[in-house]
Amino acid sequence: MNIFDYTFEAYESLLDAALAAGYAFLPVCEYLRADDLPDRFVVLRHDVDRRPANATRMAALESHRDVAATYYLRTATFDPETARAMAERGHEIGYHYEDLAHEEGDLGAARRRFERNLEAFREHVPVETVCAHGSPLSPHANTDMWERCSPADFDLRGEAYRSIDVGPGTPGGLRYLSDTGRTWRTPGSGIERVATTDDLVRAIESGAYPRLYLLAHPCRWAGGTLELASRVAWDLGAESAKFAVGKLYG
Repeated sequence: MNIFDYTFEAYESLLDAALAAGYAFLPVCEYLRADDLPDRFVVLRHDVDRRPANATRMAALESHRDVAATYYLRTATFDPETARAMAERGHEIGYHYEDLAHEEGDLGAARRRFERNLEAFREHVPVETVCAHGSPLSPHANTDMWERCSPADFDLRGEAYRSIDVGPGTPGGLRYLSDTGRTWRTPGSGIERVATTDDLVRAIESGAYPRLYLLAHPCRWAGGTLELASRVAWDLGAESAKFAVGKLYG
């Protein structure tokens, strides 16, 4: 865990390095609909688990640079006015669903709940893609909702985990990195040597990984020392809780 990483200043450095190196930024929906892709690009995704004000701040930093990203909002972090404002700036808004966990594994009830929530989002913004929330306190994986159905059944272009192939052996070599655990080091990415945001900036500047799929949780990022300390404390507690629950459920 990188204690002093994940400041908004570091995030700006990441954006600026990618732009200077000639990378294009694509929301998830744009990546999935593209027939031809740039030589260098970043699929940029944000899961807004909590602290939606941080997402608004991150979106403003991106919009200032004409960078578009995807923001997946839970029902608890969705505000119609804020979502519309972000969409008007060019960002994609998606549904960060956790319906199977809420319905305790009941697939039929989960799909009905999913459809209701999706339609509630669509009353305010277009929604083309969705993404499962981890729901670490539940034994049910929300992605299991897609047994015997598909995103297309809900007029969706795709799902952020299931619809995108990543890893060094995939066609096009799209590499997935996430800030989960306060480190970019993601098993299976083929670039596990990248741990800090500075490491990621250097990798981008070198052009060694021309096609990246980045997940940055806005709630992990901070604007000052006190804010950063609270983020680190929260993440330490959350990771401990996830570990304990994982042991409980095996």
